[in-house]
Amino acid sequence: MSQSNDLHVLCCRMESAEGGEVIVEVDDKVAKVRNIKVDSRLDSTWDSRGKIVAFSFDYCYWSVDPEDPKYASQEMVFQDLGTSVLTGAFRGYNICLFAYGQTGSGKTYTMMGTPASIGLTPRICEGLFSRKDDYSNQITSCRVKVSFLEIYNERVRDLLKQSDHKKPYTLRVREHPETGPYVQGLSQHLVTDYKQVVELLEKGIAK
Repeated sequence: MSQSNDLHVLCCRMESAEGGEVIVEVDDKVAKVRNIKVDSRLDSTWDSRGKIVAFSFDYCYWSVDPEDPKYASQEMVFQDLGTSVLTGAFRGYNICLFAYGQTGSGKTYTMMGTPASIGLTPRICEGLFSRKDDYSNQITSCRVKVSFLEIYNERVRDLLKQSDHKKPYTLRVREHPETGPYVQGLSQHLVTDYKQVVELLEKGIAK
């Protein structure tokens, strides 16, 4: 996890040294991109060179310079997104946190983070064991199980199960008439504390 973050910092320094500049600005919940390059053959009506294009979001974060007052920390992202995920889980809902974007845009850093800057996934897992007050008064019991899979080139691989490297273990996605889609044969690991979750996450990432 730390290697990808170090690479991102290195790339930023190289771009700055070569005269690159930041063309994205975040103003509250609006992301602004300036100096857009478009094909000169396009009609002038659509030519947006030198102009600023704005995009509005429910949440928008600025994470370029840690010294900037507007810098969004991992804790801030967790408070905005992770706490609602935890609340939904404790209320019995199926929850999903989905990261989408191009390579190098920060998906892994946001979802997993680094040892010095923990991401959303570890923080949410930690919350499952630390927010006991959310379910301590309920007459019920629960078990926490961890599964970790990879989908690449339309192949599903269990990251927590040993397999023959010469013959990768490919899983199949099935449809259950009542519970919906599931991955057949995906291993489930019972955990009792946050430390065990971290160990499984590190094992899966190492693959």
